[in-house]
Amino acid sequence: MKPSEELHQLIHSLSMSEKRYFKIHSSRHTIGDTNNYTRLFDAIEAQAEYDEAEVKKTFAEETFIKHLPSEKHYLYNHILESLNSFNKEKTFLGRYASTLTSIEILYNRGLFAHCKKLIKKAKTEAYSLEKFSILMILIHWETILFINAEDDKNLYKNIQEELRLLDALKIQTILMRLAFDIQIQIDKGTVTPKYINACKKDLKNIFPPKSEINSFWSRYYYYSALALIYTIESNNTERYRCYREIKNTMDKAPQFIKDLPAIYHLNYNNLANIMLFLKKYSETETLLKEQRTFLPIYGIKNPTFQSRVFINTYESELYLYYKTGQHEKAAAVIAEIEPELKKIDLTFGPILYDLFYFIAITELMVKNYKGAIKWLNKILNVEREINFRKELQINARMLYLVVLNETDDLLFENRLQNTRRFIAQEPSFKKQTKILEGITFAGEDLTILKNKTALKSIVAQLKKEHQVAGEELLNKNFDFVEWLENKAK
Repeated sequence: MKPSEELHQLIHSLSMSEKRYFKIHSSRHTIGDTNNYTRLFDAIEAQAEYDEAEVKKTFAEETFIKHLPSEKHYLYNHILESLNSFNKEKTFLGRYASTLTSIEILYNRGLFAHCKKLIKKAKTEAYSLEKFSILMILIHWETILFINAEDDKNLYKNIQEELRLLDALKIQTILMRLAFDIQIQIDKGTVTPKYINACKKDLKNIFPPKSEINSFWSRYYYYSALALIYTIESNNTERYRCYREIKNTMDKAPQFIKDLPAIYHLNYNNLANIMLFLKKYSETETLLKEQRTFLPIYGIKNPTFQSRVFINTYESELYLYYKTGQHEKAAAVIAEIEPELKKIDLTFGPILYDLFYFIAITELMVKNYKGAIKWLNKILNVEREINFRKELQINARMLYLVVLNETDDLLFENRLQNTRRFIAQEPSFKKQTKILEGITFAGEDLTILKNKTALKSIVAQLKKEHQVAGEELLNKNFDFVEWLENKAK
């Protein structure tokens, strides 16, 4: 992203309430003689895409425009200052940065009773959210107060409390490191049976710890690590159980959902994916509806995060209808969500294009080939600007070929050659190369026995590879093998 676009993205990420607060916040500060920063804010907010030349043209007669880079830098920081102030009481760290400052002020003024009362209140909430790092600071202040009051009894209790916290932190840190290490080994492709057995042994020795040092994060990282092990072992029933345990753990601690909605949402996605793989379709549909409602239920108001939930859940819903053959129902969903999709900036991120891909699949399945091409072009037209997965780039090209094949389009051969050249640059995608070979034969005259036999052979090879133990089969995708098999028939 160009630095000049960052201010535009920040402004467009603000909610209406945050924009209104920014204007109020700005009016309380002296920002130039005529508040040029607010005017610059309004000009950039009005742009769907950032156009610096247009900004300069708008303020051509103004002196401040000569220093536009520094003006934008100041405005960016001023918006962040406004957001900090707006969200001060809405985030744990925001509240406790202020609380810790107040404790120190009260102590320095010798108001020890006031200080003690504030610490007690802060500790209650910090324990409810397991903010152990904050608790260590609060206990440190309590220790100073007990030393000052020569209170040996409470000082001893404080030391024991600090030791318990350190033990709890140690357990959850070990489990966190283990979970991340397994993920890293998976990404590197260096997982061995010996390594997995060692991880299982470590998990068994560590969890569950004693109840007094067990914690939310210990349970979270334990089941996360276990889920990764079951992923490697292709034990999807147990993997499903792990994601269920994580969800149950969070459901019993609503304060964590409010504080960490992204983690809760990620687990929803993992749970939906594994349920789709296990063909728990009815349960998945219920889960997706529940996933869409958790933000308002917990009072989470974040436009960017709301868009993320919107994109993820509708991608899963379209995949669900694709797998269950409810193509008309999926098409109705597209008609329903398209107005909302138009409000999301095309630079939102790669996940937006995963949704576009499944919209294209739906259009293909209802034989709206023109619509399928439209959505595939949305992906292919921005792949130089958006850093999305190579797999999606390849799959979008191959799906394009499927659409052209279904319509006997004369562009098929040209697109086929382009796709072949693209995949040739990605030698690790062997399965996709084999699928492309099948699509090539599907474009030939299948009344000729040689072509039909070759296509059937490729389908047989792909189906065999599909069943190889340890292969990750949870990626949502168009079933190219099924399409090729139908062509072979």
